[in-house]
Amino acid sequence: MLDRARFDTELKSAHPAHFIRYAIYYTPQPGTPLAAFGRSWFGRANDGATLQAFSDTGLAGAATVKPLSASSRYSGLHAVFKAPFCLRDGMGPEALKARLISFASRRKQVETGPLTLARAGRYLVLRPIKPTPALDWLAAQCVAAFDGFAESPPCTHAQQGVPINDHQRLLLKSFGDPHVLSEYRFYITLTGPLDAAHLERVSQALWPMLEEICASGVTVDGLSLFGESGGRAPLRLIGRFRRAA
Repeated sequence: MLDRARFDTELKSAHPAHFIRYAIYYTPQPGTPLAAFGRSWFGRANDGATLQAFSDTGLAGAATVKPLSASSRYSGLHAVFKAPFCLRDGMGPEALKARLISFASRRKQVETGPLTLARAGRYLVLRPIKPTPALDWLAAQCVAAFDGFAESPPCTHAQQGVPINDHQRLLLKSFGDPHVLSEYRFYITLTGPLDAAHLERVSQALWPMLEEICASGVTVDGLSLFGESGGRAPLRLIGRFRRAA
C-alpha cells in the first residue's frame, strides 16, 4: 500500500506534460549521506534548484575536479532503470506517472551491498562490488512494465565513450538502450565522459568522501520519474515514488 502522506511530500513542481522525453531512475533517498554528497557534488538538486557548489577544501587537483560534475546534463546522482524515451502515440504522461506510482508501491526495497568507485568506459561511477540479482530483476521488471509506453522504433540512447558489441546494438535498436535485460548493470553516475588522467584524479579526490558510503552500500527504496524538456537543459525530477515502510 502506498503511503499517501509520504508520496505527496516527495512530489516536485515539474509537470510531466511539459517534457518531450521521460526516464526512470533510482535517486538517493532525501536526507541520506549519498543524497547530501550528490547535492554538493553537482551543485544543484534533482528538481533543478541551484545549490552551493562542491567545496574545494581538501581536494587534490580541485581546480580540475569541480567543473566536471557541473558538466553533466543530469541534475543529480542517479542510476538508470529505464533510459530516456519518447512516449508512443496514445500514451500520455499522466498515465506513465500513474503506472510508476502503482509499480513502485508493490516493489520491496533492495540493498546494493558494498559499492566501489569504478570506471564505466570514460565515466566514473559507483557500482556494487558483488552481483546483485535483485537489482537486475527490478531492472528487467521495469523493461516489461514500461516498454509499452515508449515509441517504436525507440529514441536510441548510448553513452558517449562506452563501446557496445553486436548484441548490445540489437538491444539499442529494440529498446533504445544497449544496457538492458542481460546487459543491465546497476551503477550511479558521478561524471560525464573524461580522459584517463582526469578519471584518475577525480577518483583519488572523491574516494575519501565516498569510502564510508561505499562500505555501507545504499538502499534502492523507490523509483524516480524524470522529464527532459529538450536542448541542453538537465532532466528534471517529476516525482520519487516508493512503497510504504
